[in-house]
Amino acid sequence: MTTANDTGPAADGAEDQDHEHSDGAGDTDTRLDRLESAVDQIKAAVDRLLPGSRGEAQQRTEDRLDRPTDVQTAVRAELERRDRVAAEQAAADKDKAEREDLRTQVARLSEQPPAPPVPRRTRMLGWGE
Repeated sequence: MTTANDTGPAADGAEDQDHEHSDGAGDTDTRLDRLESAVDQIKAAVDRLLPGSRGEAQQRTEDRLDRPTDVQTAVRAELERRDRVAAEQAAADKDKAEREDLRTQVARLSEQPPAPPVPRRTRMLGWGE
């Protein structure tokens, strides 16, 4: 049999206090500790699965963003090709001009046939000068 003390307001108050204590600060701290440990376990698993830290990931992203795009690469390559072709053309024109100058000089320096000898009488009389 139950007595009035067991089912009375005092018993209900004690039960409410136990219920409040179980939902109170002690239970919240325990629950928070469990959640923090679960988060730490998840973080450790993610760190094992994904290489590098957040800083390394950020550096990889910055490096990827800093490298030239396909358009920039194509434009730079085309400009370099244009400059190289222009330099080759200038060198070829310079060589051609030098060869023409050399041909002209060689033609002037080639052996000329000897002039016909001045007759002695012309020289003696002074007419040939």
